[in-house]
Amino acid sequence: MFSQITLNDLVEWTGAKLLKPASCSHLVNSISSDSRTFKSGEVFIALPGEKFDGHRYIEEVASKGALAIIGQQRPATWNHSIPFLEVASSLRAYVDIGRALRKKFQGRVIAVTGSAGKSSTKDMLGVLLGPQTIVSPKSFNNLLGVSKTLCLLEDQTRNLVLEMGMNGFGEIEEMCENFQPMGGAITNIGDAHIGKLGGREGIFRAKKELFDWISKLESGLGVAINLDDPLVVRAAKEAFSKPIKTISYSALNPKADIYISERKINPQTGALSLKLKTEGADFEVTIPHFGIHHAYNLAAAVALARLSQVSWKEIGERLPRVVPSESRGQITPLSKQVTLIDESYNSNPAALVSSLESIILMNPTGRKILVIGEMRELDDFSEPLHREVGKKIGKMFSENPNQVIVFGVGKETQFLLKEIQQVNPKISTCFAETVDKVEPLVSASIQSQDLVFVKGSRGIALDKLVTRLKANP
Repeated sequence: MFSQITLNDLVEWTGAKLLKPASCSHLVNSISSDSRTFKSGEVFIALPGEKFDGHRYIEEVASKGALAIIGQQRPATWNHSIPFLEVASSLRAYVDIGRALRKKFQGRVIAVTGSAGKSSTKDMLGVLLGPQTIVSPKSFNNLLGVSKTLCLLEDQTRNLVLEMGMNGFGEIEEMCENFQPMGGAITNIGDAHIGKLGGREGIFRAKKELFDWISKLESGLGVAINLDDPLVVRAAKEAFSKPIKTISYSALNPKADIYISERKINPQTGALSLKLKTEGADFEVTIPHFGIHHAYNLAAAVALARLSQVSWKEIGERLPRVVPSESRGQITPLSKQVTLIDESYNSNPAALVSSLESIILMNPTGRKILVIGEMRELDDFSEPLHREVGKKIGKMFSENPNQVIVFGVGKETQFLLKEIQQVNPKISTCFAETVDKVEPLVSASIQSQDLVFVKGSRGIALDKLVTRLKANP
């Protein structure tokens, strides 16, 4: 948190009604909405939710030494002298605080969105921008999460990287209006959230909101353009009616500003090696990320770093420091020469197929155990998309099909498994309803020198399987 922020500032920014007035000149060092990790001296915002209501934990955080509490309703038996800031909406109060902090921030603000790769790109960019950079933690990519990210700003912060996700129209636009990015990138436009947006065209419109916002800026940093994604290129053409600074990247077009001239997977370790050709310098780097697709994420991060005036020399020095985001392509060697690929954080059809294309390049003669969780937020498109991916898997592993075992977790994966069997009955398949039911099956199947790949939508909780496999290598 910036220094010199007081409770009076929070009252002013949120329009709160101050109950139990006390001295409000106290400095605010931190704001939290999680009672489990709450620390003495923090300001607590009580957020109502579908599963948990933060107002139920007000007494608990008060006993832990809260500096103040922001909420929609003070408990009837309130006997504390702690200032209580009553607001109409706790979420709106969080956003108002984030909005005010953004106005105070004088550094660069960059936004990253996309159907896949936005978290990895965001984290890579954070490394390339260097010290004094704040990036959105974990999945802080909605209106609330980005508001929380703004509360991490400090006096010495020079760069802020925001991840922007969405579940519907207008969400990215609202985040842009509140937090005002100066430049950014749409990594790609795929099938994620297709069920809520009525098709790929809806996803295109929702993602384009970032470019639409940037197009309104009188002066900004510019945008990174993925030339290999036709919808991203279209979004840029439709959004920018006047010239804007762009840096393009591509693995197909040598004329791109950043050309991915080579990318390959180490068949033993899974690490990604790639070459980038640019006007300023050529780079050859190996990063501990699994998946050919991460070459695009790294190229996007380099493009955004250049738009942020990071020198080619600094980029070259920082590239070796790039490491995988949690559960997004992490490679872990287990005992008996077993390699675990953890992509349990999220999944969608395009991302899953892309990852499996990289899996084929690894462990060419060894067994592959694929644990695939259902892909969520596809709604009416769920069955056909799961079937489509199943067909692709059956064809992809046509060589040595006896060396592949596919576990499907979650009811929608039954469609995927049926198509695999239809296309390639030599591939072994197994269905489990939950992660708890699949875990003993997977553990019993693993043999020496196997490659174990885990990927699924977050709600299916395959991260639990990853944790157990690491604990019992």
